[in-house]
Amino acid sequence: MQISSESRKVSELFPILGNVHYRVPSYQRGYSWRDEQIGQLFDDISKEDSGYYAGNILLTGDEESYSVIDGQQRLTTISLFLLAIGENLVEHSALEAAIGLKIDIRRQLFDVAGNPRIVLLDQDQKIYLDLLGVLKGNHLKKWGNRSFFRRYRYIKELIAETCNSFEKLNEFYQKLMQVDLLRITVPNLGDAFTVFSSLNSKGLPLTLIDLLKGEFLSAASKIGEQPSQTLAQWDYLAQMLSADGEDISTSAVTQFLLNNWDAFESSSSSSTTKTKALSQYQKLLPKRYGSGENYLQTLIGRASDFSRICQLGEQAGKPSLLDKKLAALRRLESTQALPLLMYLFSKRDALLLEDSHLISIVDAFIAFYVRRNVALTPKSSNIRARLIGMVRVLQAMTLSGEDVVSAVKSVLLDMSVSDDQFRVALDQPLYDKSKPTARYILIDLERRIGKSPTFDKGHPDSLDDFVASGNGKATPIWSIEHILPEGNLPDCWVDDIAGGDRDKAGDIQGEYVHLLGNLTLTPYNSELGQKPFYSEEHPYDGSKRDYRDKKNGNFVGLRSGLFINESIADESQGERLEEKKIWSVADIVRRNGILADMVVMLYSTE
Repeated sequence: MQISSESRKVSELFPILGNVHYRVPSYQRGYSWRDEQIGQLFDDISKEDSGYYAGNILLTGDEESYSVIDGQQRLTTISLFLLAIGENLVEHSALEAAIGLKIDIRRQLFDVAGNPRIVLLDQDQKIYLDLLGVLKGNHLKKWGNRSFFRRYRYIKELIAETCNSFEKLNEFYQKLMQVDLLRITVPNLGDAFTVFSSLNSKGLPLTLIDLLKGEFLSAASKIGEQPSQTLAQWDYLAQMLSADGEDISTSAVTQFLLNNWDAFESSSSSSTTKTKALSQYQKLLPKRYGSGENYLQTLIGRASDFSRICQLGEQAGKPSLLDKKLAALRRLESTQALPLLMYLFSKRDALLLEDSHLISIVDAFIAFYVRRNVALTPKSSNIRARLIGMVRVLQAMTLSGEDVVSAVKSVLLDMSVSDDQFRVALDQPLYDKSKPTARYILIDLERRIGKSPTFDKGHPDSLDDFVASGNGKATPIWSIEHILPEGNLPDCWVDDIAGGDRDKAGDIQGEYVHLLGNLTLTPYNSELGQKPFYSEEHPYDGSKRDYRDKKNGNFVGLRSGLFINESIADESQGERLEEKKIWSVADIVRRNGILADMVVMLYSTE
């Protein structure tokens, strides 16, 4: 097998001259990066030194036409960065340099014949082509809440807000051009999958963890510690940060070391990065070991708190209320809070913090993150900076107990969107903003508002339970079900929502399918799938409304008895779920309003 593995800068992957093309094969999934992943790449490029390594792309083909086996999310996002820079250059059209840069970007996104260099899957390509047309002076169509369009709108707003002058736009463009990717090219699809499956075990550069292990060995040796002792401590630290029974997680160890620096070793409110952390620890370790401190032992103590906060291993015995709250917070993609939480847990004795104080703080974080993940405001980097800033305040002041709780709540309240902003955001698609948050909200509504009517002593609450799946990973028993389905709509749904007009049905689906009002929970997601809302011919195994468990005959579809399903029927008009035959756009909008009002009440900032 012939493998070509070469480092390539973005300027080479998207050249101003030439006809290089990238095509996403039909068997791939569509563009799926969310705002968090996009924002992380943007932050990495902006904050890291020029020449930032952004990962691998795996291709088949040749210099003229490649098929993208792995890396389409990065390539597509980079092309959208270029497009957004080009659009934002309109604000600086009086500058000759801006005009020249816009021409260069157009050449990077189109070949000499005017065709786009990237060809995405059909559902994304239609929007992508329309967006690219803006660089040619075309008018943009209305794409409503289509996911791909909203992702680009986020990118455009992110760049406009951060790069608010031509100088800053050009600076980001130049750093983007210098981003490195490892381009791996193989002759055919079979070889590509062989390489893809072994990328994590062959020929990749040393990680931050590998390099820091060497630094600890060197520093510890100067105080007479044997390498075997240091390695044993290092392995113990790494094992603490890995899920029970799993191999050591380099990702978890890396995140711990970065958060440890931000929480305890830095004097800034800015986050460190993987590139900076190596040199920072290189300077720190000789000082700590030179003063007689066994710094690995210090880290082991902090790692215990980090592991608990992130719920990395199973807790002994029945989990405490605090651990349940931490598990809930973890499901809300709340990593920006880690430095502050690490500091609070590590210093809880000095700060006179009881479990009740920490529970109150975690509850405030949960409400904040639900609101933030729905409204997508503030940006992740801004949250982290403010919370690291709160650590610096606590380090400088003599707050304790309730005063610490009040100070943290005050920062969260100051960053949180208003109830009106939160309510408006709940009228927008929720599922593709943050699937974990959507699931969390549905479960919380079921429990805290509805009091979980389907569960009792004989049937314990299993909403948070997981089961082992075929790939060795745990999957939730209860998953999100779209009442109006995702994917290709069967004729029955096209008839119900669009009177048989398939194009119209596709537009309706794109606009409404991910709204909170169209979501529910079920342990039978794969069985319900694309089934009609109601089927007169096959009610019990052919419809979502009346689907029954084949073993015991119980209703397990929309008539399962869940509280959140009660609003599927319009009870204000005398509707009963067991008699309802059609699920319409009006139903989605009506139910969305009902559930959204509950959500605003549930996650009040007062």
